[in-house]
Amino acid sequence: MKLNRTHLWQWIVAFIVSLLLWVISMDDSLFEINYSLPLKPPSLSSNFIVLNDLSSDSVQVTFTGNGYGVLRDQILRIPESVLVNITISDQGQDFPVSISTELSRSNIVFSGDEYSTLSAASFRPGSIEFTVDRNIVRNLPVAITSSTDIPERYYWSVISNSTVEVKGAESIVSQLDSCYTVSVDPILDYVRATIVKPEGVVYISPSYVSAELVPPVEVIVSLKH
Repeated sequence: MKLNRTHLWQWIVAFIVSLLLWVISMDDSLFEINYSLPLKPPSLSSNFIVLNDLSSDSVQVTFTGNGYGVLRDQILRIPESVLVNITISDQGQDFPVSISTELSRSNIVFSGDEYSTLSAASFRPGSIEFTVDRNIVRNLPVAITSSTDIPERYYWSVISNSTVEVKGAESIVSQLDSCYTVSVDPILDYVRATIVKPEGVVYISPSYVSAELVPPVEVIVSLKH
């Protein structure tokens, strides 16, 4: 069925009126947008380390706004993550130290431009707590861990490095007297074993050692007649 000119103009007017009503309704309505954003740990200098995991892996952020700009924000702009920003002003204080920070719009990282209409109304959780410690470096010996018992008087001898360099949180590394490897099979006479990295340790160098299973020295006893 063909529309005559009168009907066409009526349809155009109706469309324009509907569009205007929709725009007006958007200006009068409050929209709420919810995102679950991954939480990024604070970026610290190499002198410090976040000792424990952050109190949450993600943050629920609620954005609110009105007007057609909400639609534009949703199409053109994407919140990517929540980044915790901290500054350790007193480096002479006792460590480890617990730090709590309130989250705000400034913590949101966008992929591109920030929202122009939508505003961050709330965060859940509203604050993040974590522990910061100093990094220290120590040289420690390595112990080989066997998956089963080794024969009596046999022992593992590390032949690649007598010690390894360990860097990590002072409260942890200062308490270590040695490092240990993953479990190795004592059936093998020679192994290359990875060193277990404790929580709070940044790196171990080298990350593995070579070792051999040494049999007991034969003792020959001669009896004098």
